[in-house]
Amino acid sequence: MIESFKSPEGVTEQQVIDALNTKGIEDPETKALLLEYVDHCHDDADKEARDNPELSNRINLLTEIKIALLYSKTEKYKEYAIESLEDIYTAASQDDLTRDLAEQIGVLINKFNF
Repeated sequence: MIESFKSPEGVTEQQVIDALNTKGIEDPETKALLLEYVDHCHDDADKEARDNPELSNRINLLTEIKIALLYSKTEKYKEYAIESLEDIYTAASQDDLTRDLAEQIGVLINKFNF
């Protein structure tokens, strides 16, 4: 299955999920938490990609999957998660090095659509 994800430092995934569920994405505090979480995810991906440039596309796709999965754990933004996963699926299916991710994403999309 898709590689396990380490949590970014600072704001936790659960804090963001709780804020999205209770206050919604338009709330300034929620936006700030989400932005901090996403920025940390991208910073971690950038660091890892610098160490493994041949895997940078895969690393970035995994980061986007992690963010989409965060949305899938909310009550209000599951549809956004599916749309994001569909976009990531398209990108992953275009590269031989990430085609396995596309297959795994397809399974997730089917799971969320039921």
